[in-house]
Amino acid sequence: MTKRDYPKEISQDEWLKRQNYFLEEQNKRLKNELAESKEYINVLINKLKLYQSKQ
Repeated sequence: MTKRDYPKEISQDEWLKRQNYFLEEQNKRLKNELAESKEYINVLINKLKLYQSKQ
């Protein structure tokens, strides 16, 4: 039998630092996704306006 390795306990300060880093990275990713989505929506709106003006 092998001994099971458990994660080491970390201090509350360390846990908060890690959480903060994770949330900052997630926030950056979500801001990028939002900007890309807005850009894509604007492209679709412009195509729709062009299509409507041709009818």
